[in-house]
Amino acid sequence: MAPASRQHTKALSELAKRHGLLLVFVLVVVAMLLAKPTFGTYQNIVNVLQQNAVIGIIACGMTFAIILGGFDLSVGSVTALASVVGATLMIDVPTFGIPLGIAGAFASCLLVGAVNGWLIAYAGVNPFVATLGTMTVVRGLIYVATNASPRFGVPYSFTSVGLGYIGGIPVPAIIFAIVAVTLGFVLHKTRFGHYVYAVGGNVVAAAGMGINAFRIRFAVYVLVSACAALSGIILIGQTASATPQAALGYELTAIAAVIVGGASLGGGRGRMIGTIIGVFLLGVVANALNLFGVSAFWQPVATGLILIFAVAADGFSKRGTFVLGK
Repeated sequence: MAPASRQHTKALSELAKRHGLLLVFVLVVVAMLLAKPTFGTYQNIVNVLQQNAVIGIIACGMTFAIILGGFDLSVGSVTALASVVGATLMIDVPTFGIPLGIAGAFASCLLVGAVNGWLIAYAGVNPFVATLGTMTVVRGLIYVATNASPRFGVPYSFTSVGLGYIGGIPVPAIIFAIVAVTLGFVLHKTRFGHYVYAVGGNVVAAAGMGINAFRIRFAVYVLVSACAALSGIILIGQTASATPQAALGYELTAIAAVIVGGASLGGGRGRMIGTIIGVFLLGVVANALNLFGVSAFWQPVATGLILIFAVAADGFSKRGTFVLGK
């Protein structure tokens, strides 16, 4: 292959890597607008925003963990923990219920994040093993504490957090946007974010630069649990109750969104904007299946196939398979 042609092919490959996901998302949206006019209605768009806000917030935190070279399987259980603890305090302590419930939800989840961070950063436990263990323990403790029964009686006023609107936009979507912008700034514009990339890319080189990889890992897993806590609080507002079975499978959906968004499981690569697009791509696909009357049981299948394709594409790009003539 001629040098000019090889350079052109390489340029197209780089363009596809940087903007291919956005192009896919736009094509999916345009196809849905043409195939199902109801897709573009205000009510459906609001539904997509509201339904994906909780996963989106978790995925924002998960982005840090995956760039760091790990992940957190406990976020679904931690989200349920925030929901149960927060709702219980709101119901049982009516005088200071709402602020106490929010504080209790965050405190319990940050404790789990600290345990994850200590196990992974200081005890050297593999992230898969550590977070799988805490996922199982936390979910089990929730079932024991509630006897696997939901809690009802959350103050009705708190539903404004999960079901309210500001300027026609769902409150959960606004919270998601604030979290995404804030964590995007932290990831891309602060020293802490640069350290996360450095540790995820090459921990030995990062240590040589004076970066304390232990502290970075610990802080990231606490951050992920904080995002899960916020998501659990929103779930309380959406249902005015707490269900021990809440947020089952959320961890896999969040990981899928981050990977689909271009982050590498090997660490050192990923962007917050990619995660946001990944969240809504998966959300639009799920919404499309609903609009076409496809059984909800097929939604995990679609998510899994998209994830497999994204991971395969990442592997091919690392090996240079997409660069012709190499």
